[in-house]
Formats: sequence, C-alpha cells, structure tokens
Amino acid sequence: MSWFEATPLFVLAVALLIIPGLAVGMAARLDAARAVAVAPAVSISIIAIAAIAAPFVGVTWSLLPVLGVALGVSAIAFAFSVLVKKRAGAAEVTLDDKPRFWIPASLAAIAVAAVLIGRRLLNAIGSPDAFSQTFDNVFHLNAIRYILDTGSGSSLTLSEMTGGSSYPAAWHDLVSLVVMTGGGELTSSVNVLNILVAALVWPIGCIYLSQTVWGRRPAVSFAAGTLSAAFGAFPMSLLDFGVLYPNFLALALLPLVFALGLEVLGLSAVSNRSRLLSLLLLLAVLPGMALAHPSAGMAWLALMLPPALYVYARLLTGALKHGKGRARIVVPTLSSIALVAAIALIKVLWDVVRPPAETAFWPPVESTGQAIGEVISVSAIGRPVAWGVMLLTLLGIYFTIRSGQQLWLLGTYAIAGFLFIVVSSFPADDFRLFVTGIWYNDPPRLAALLPALIIPLACRGAVGLWNQLSMIMTAAGAVGHKRFLQRAEWSVWRGTRWPAMTISVAGTLMVLALIVGTQRGNVSRAETSMAGSYRLSEDSPLISSDEMMLIKRLPSEVPADAVMVGNPWNGSSLAYAFADRKLVQLHILSAVPPGTAPLLNGPAPAKDDPVVCPTVESLRIGYILDFGHREVHGRDSGYKGLDALIAAGMATLEDAQGEAKLYKLNLCR
Repeated sequence: MSWFEATPLFVLAVALLIIPGLAVGMAARLDAARAVAVAPAVSISIIAIAAIAAPFVGVTWSLLPVLGVALGVSAIAFAFSVLVKKRAGAAEVTLDDKPRFWIPASLAAIAVAAVLIGRRLLNAIGSPDAFSQTFDNVFHLNAIRYILDTGSGSSLTLSEMTGGSSYPAAWHDLVSLVVMTGGGELTSSVNVLNILVAALVWPIGCIYLSQTVWGRRPAVSFAAGTLSAAFGAFPMSLLDFGVLYPNFLALALLPLVFALGLEVLGLSAVSNRSRLLSLLLLLAVLPGMALAHPSAGMAWLALMLPPALYVYARLLTGALKHGKGRARIVVPTLSSIALVAAIALIKVLWDVVRPPAETAFWPPVESTGQAIGEVISVSAIGRPVAWGVMLLTLLGIYFTIRSGQQLWLLGTYAIAGFLFIVVSSFPADDFRLFVTGIWYNDPPRLAALLPALIIPLACRGAVGLWNQLSMIMTAAGAVGHKRFLQRAEWSVWRGTRWPAMTISVAGTLMVLALIVGTQRGNVSRAETSMAGSYRLSEDSPLISSDEMMLIKRLPSEVPADAVMVGNPWNGSSLAYAFADRKLVQLHILSAVPPGTAPLLNGPAPAKDDPVVCPTVESLRIGYILDFGHREVHGRDSGYKGLDALIAAGMATLEDAQGEAKLYKLNLCR
C-alpha cells in the first residue's frame, strides 16, 4: 500500500477524531473555532468511555456505542449551554482585542505544522505497512487484534490478554475503529492514526495553549504552529522509543487540557463564554487523556500547581487589600481550604496512580549538570542542541519577566524541567521513585513532556522578535510610503494597505526564519532514529523479512482455533497481530499459562505426558513457531524447552522461510 492509497484511511481517521467531539461542541454552542479545537480531545474521551460502557450494556465494540455516547454527551452539553447562557447573558466578555485574521492565521499555522511534522513522519515510517520493531509494539499490535477478536475495547479488561486486568486503551480503541470501519491493514491504521495525532491534534493543542496564554494575534498562532514541529523529543521520540503509543496520544492532548485548566482559573488572555463552560469542557477532555495514559493526567496536575498558587496569592492579596467586612475573612479562608484540599488530592493520586515499583527500574543516565544543560538547550536525552528554540525560549523568559505578565508560566516550565532533571540524574533512591516513578523512572517519557511547556515560552520570544521586526519595517514602510505618494497618486497604496503589507511580509519572514532555525539537527536526528525502527529487513530486531513471510502463510497452515508456542522475545507473538493466530504468550511480559512451563523451559516431557498433555489439550496447543534465539534486545531469554521438543522428535517441520520455522507438535495423541 502507498500513502496515496491510504487516503481513505486518513479521511476516516480524521472523521473519528473530529466528528463526535465537534457534535458536542456545537451542542454546547461554542464558537466554531473553539469547537474544532477541542473536538479531537472530546472525541477521544467519548470513544474511550464508550469502549468501557459497551460491555456493561451487552454491546459489541463498534461505532454504535460511540454514537450512543456522543448523542448522550451532546444532549448534556446542550442543556448546560442553556444554563450557562441564562447565567452569563448572550454577550461574551472580550479579554483580548479580537485581532483581525486570527482564524485564517490559526488555520495556516496548523497547515504549516502538519506539513513539517507530517513529511518527517512519512519519511521515517516509510510506507503504511511498516511497523515499529520495538519491545512494546508486541503488546500494542496484539492488543488491537484482541479488541477485534473479543469485541471489547474496555480499558478495564484489555490487559486480560496478558493475564493482567486494566490498561489504558484509548489509543487501541481508536485504531481498532479505523481497522474495523475502514477495512485497512492493522499496521496502516496504526500509522495513519499516529500521523494525524502528531501532525494535527498536537499542533492544534499547542496553538490553542499559546493563544490562551498570549492572545490570538496571528504571530502567536504562526509561532506556536511552527514550534510544535521543532522538537525531537516529541512527537517523534515516543513513536520511536518503546514504542509508547498510549503516552504519545496522552501527551498530544496535554497542551489543550492545560489550556482549559488555565481558562477555569481565569488566566486566559482570550474571551470565553464563562469559566463554568471551560470547566465543563475540561471535564469532557480529562477522561480521554487519562484513558490514553494516566501519567499525562498526573503531569497535568503537577503543571497546574504554579498557576493555581498564583491565583490563590492573587485572591489572598486582593481580599486583604480591598476586601470589606466578611470578605476579608471568607475569601482567604475558602481559598486556603480549596488549595489544601487540592494538594491533598494530588498527594493521594500521586501515591495511587503509578505502576508497581519493580517496573520503575530505569536508572539515571547523566549528571545533574548535564540534565540542567539539556533542559536549557532543548537537547534532552543526548540530542543535538536546538539552538533556535533555545534562543527563543531564553528570550521568552526575558520578555515574560520584563512584562510581569503570565509569570506563573515560568513555574510550570520549572516543574517540567525539575521532573526531567530528577529522572535523568538523581540517585535511584526513594525520592526519585516518589517523584518520577509515575513515569517508570524513564527519562524519554519526561523528556517528551518538556516541549508542551517550552512552546509557549519560545512563542513569546518569537512574538517579541516579530514585534521588533514589524516596528522596523513599518517605520521604513511609512517613510517609503510618503516618498512614493510624493511621486505618484496611485490610490492603491493609500490608507492602511502599506502597513498591513509590511506586517504580512514580517510575518512571512518570521515563519520562514522559524522553519529554517528549527528544522535542523534536533528533529533530523529524531527522524533518522525513528526511521531505523520501522525498517523490515533480514536482520530487523523484532521481525525479520523471512519471519514476516512465514507469518503471512500461517492462516493457510494453522487452524484458526489452534494455539502455538514460541519465544515472545523474538517477535513470534506478533503472529497474532499479523495473521490472527494465537500463541500462549501474546506479549513479552505475559503471564505463562499454568502447565505450559515444561514446554517453554524444558526438559522435554515424555510422549503423552499425563501432567503436560491435559494442558496442551485444554489450550489446544498444536504448533511451535520457532524464530530462534535472536531477540529484540539482543539477549537470550532461554525458552530452551522449544529446542528440546524439536530435538526429541516431538515436533514435525511444517514450513520454513530461512531460519524461521513452523513445527507441528506431536507430543500428545
């Protein structure tokens, strides 16, 4: 399949990401631009909640439960919009100056970001049929197949595939809908969705956040859109390392969710109907982000602390300075109670919403000085220094401090930087586990968090430079305009067209300068690294070209109800995702079914063994899929029992492609 042939899948995926949420936004009577901006996040919430609800009402997973939840949420949104309108009145309060052309500028900025990000992902992935040759992809691809087979995409039950229980399934639910509705291959549906999330959902959120912080000037939109494509740490890193698809989706939603939190606190620079409406929107998007991956929800709570403390301090000082009577006591008291309750809730969630301690085993990777330097230079995880982004970020910090506006943003940046510094460089002790164990103590996950907070600051720096350039060009234009009118009376240059033209030229130059200054070493290195993870060859780390050819023949060689045994570390478990033929372990870290250990680890049982054969027969184990001992991480995890069975003549060779072999098990009658 070519990318052009995948166009219908792109259209379908866009519809799934936009239509459910847009219906809710229109029912809530949001303005069109805002409804489109929040649509993907609301859609993801609807889809993830529908997947959980469907089994409780006996409905198989499909578009039907999505439609039902979308209609229900739309009805609730409409009812609340009526209440909000009665309470707030028909007129909106404008906090910024409603700059002209902000909507076309936003659309153009999204287009610029989509092209910059999309072209790199298309190059890195190579073709729609490619897939990530990484450890975690065994789980993610098989989980999609599991949803299609069982008819359930519930986050409460997805991990039953591996012997567990719950697992955040929003990403898997989205891909499964693309597969079952569009009829495409599993891998092409994965790639199409990921490209759209990276090139569409992520830039929209970054632009919305930057507009929330700095207003809706066209320069803000263009700067934020271009900068959203300027980082190797996100989105490309999480499509390469891991591979961490759920985290990738959750972090793509984070800028929008953070912006809605700022609106609720009253810190937005843009007009809104009401803070109550923003709160309802926040409640509508939080489930989708949490069900994509809860760690993003915990990051959101941490990042909201500085703006919340800022609002608390403002309320406190305002009440003490200007309050009269009971207000001097009531406002500080209630504000303090709310703040303490919020901090207590965060502490409880911080202790509960985290993986088991034994899974947070990643060690620190560098010194504290190196980690601090990487935060400043936007080069986390040893990537090249992003000189352009670093310069704009430092300028943004300077302009923010000088203006005294949105100072809380520096606090959120500091928190994101602190989390990365702790996970990358602090000793592997209880403090590090407490602070960053939520992210498995894994530096790349927290490196991917940094761009969401750097972009608003770098945007401020870019807009500051744009202001200076505009002033210079407008002044020069005014002089040239006067001289020109002295020589000719062409009316086309009268009025405000010349200043508008010079500003447009300045804006174009800014975008071009941003593209040239940010699309170099940092993102190029990320693209190259990602491309290496998506190539199928004779020595690919997870599935080789020979192994894939054998997998594609399995449907004609292995009965649909038969189960195979294999070493999941060598990629054989992906026969389930690619050929719909199960193995006893569908993920590298799957629980080993009771009674199967002798088959996997040896020694080889005797013919018709009375202990092993009941398990073989109950699980319908009939084949060995032997991909040898070349494993995804370059180690040898054992599974010598498979070799022993073959050597003992308990298996007959059925098919082979190079070193990849399929055996029929003859252990039991």
